Order: sequence, then structure tokens, then C-alpha cells
Amino acid sequence: MKEDLLGNSTVKRRKAAIEIRKNNIEGYSAILLDALKIESNKTHPETIIELIKTLGFKGDEVAKLYIKENYVDKGLFLATSCAAYVRLDRVDNSDVTSIIDFIRTNDFSKKEGVLEVLGYDKMIPSIENQEKIISLCWNFGIDRLRGLTDPRYGLAAACAGWECDKTETFLLHCLESKDEPLIYVSKNSLKKKYVKLR
Repeated sequence: MKEDLLGNSTVKRRKAAIEIRKNNIEGYSAILLDALKIESNKTHPETIIELIKTLGFKGDEVAKLYIKENYVDKGLFLATSCAAYVRLDRVDNSDVTSIIDFIRTNDFSKKEGVLEVLGYDKMIPSIENQEKIISLCWNFGIDRLRGLTDPRYGLAAACAGWECDKTETFLLHCLESKDEPLIYVSKNSLKKKYVKLR
């Protein structure tokens, strides 16, 4: 695995990163970061994205700072790098401090990336923060470019486990969208049912 991550093949590097993430393999944080540094000099964005994704689950404080400085702050691969950053920054699955910070930037990619973390990781913040996030994202993406999916998908999926007063009305509001994936997760979240996400 180490040889694949640090070798000359970008394809092997990408496959190794995916394998570590999917099989929940521990002990590769520093090597994954070294692999990302190697890949940053190349022109294979799909490999960079997979390395950042995996570091989001398997990285440490050093990886978090590197991702922030070299990707978040430079505006590169924003949805993926912001998602990785909040996974590394949170204290537990209820800590949405950095998620709210990113939502308040009003950067489309940053917001979409961190909202996906809410859904994929089944995060359940405090009631107060549930209400805050729903309020901040109520109509997020309503003016998106044609062909883009609704960025509230992750938030609607997370709502399956949320209890704040705004949850049901937000999900009903999402049902009015013309985005089939959003409608699907919203219908299930109204039944308090988590579903397998895309």
C-alpha cells in the first residue's frame, strides 16, 4: 500500500486512497499526506480528490492544516476539501462549528461540500444549531445554474435524525423542488428514515 501511495503511478495512488477509505484501514495519515503532496505537482484532479476525501476520514491535525492552507484557502477542490476539513476539525458528530462557518461564507461549493457531510455522516447537532443551519440554507441553490443538482441534498438527508421545529417544514419545502434526488431523501427524512446516499 505504501509503495502504491508513494510510487510513480497516479492510478495506483488513487486506488490505494480509495481502498484505505472503503476498508477503514488505519495508520496511513502521514503517508496519505505525502501522497497528496506528490500528486499536487501533477495534473490528475481525480487522484487529488480521492486523497483529500480519504484524509478527511484518516487524517490528523497536520493534514487538516495542510488541506486548509493549500486547498480551502486557495479555492481548490472546494466541496471536497471543505468536507475533509470539517471531518478533521469536529470534536464529535454533533459539532457543526466549522460547518456553520463555511455556510456563512456564501460560497456555493463550500456550502454544498459541508452540507453533504451532514447527510453522509448522519450528524445530529444541537436543536439550536439545527434551526440555524436550516434557516441559513432554506433556499440555498434556488438560483443555481441549470443542470446542477440541488445542494440541499445532504442537509435533507441529515434531517432524518433532526428534531427541531423547522425540520418538517423545511423538508416539505424541499418536496417543492424539481430535483428528484432531493425529493427522494426528503420523503424518507419525513419518515425519520436514513437512506443510502448517491
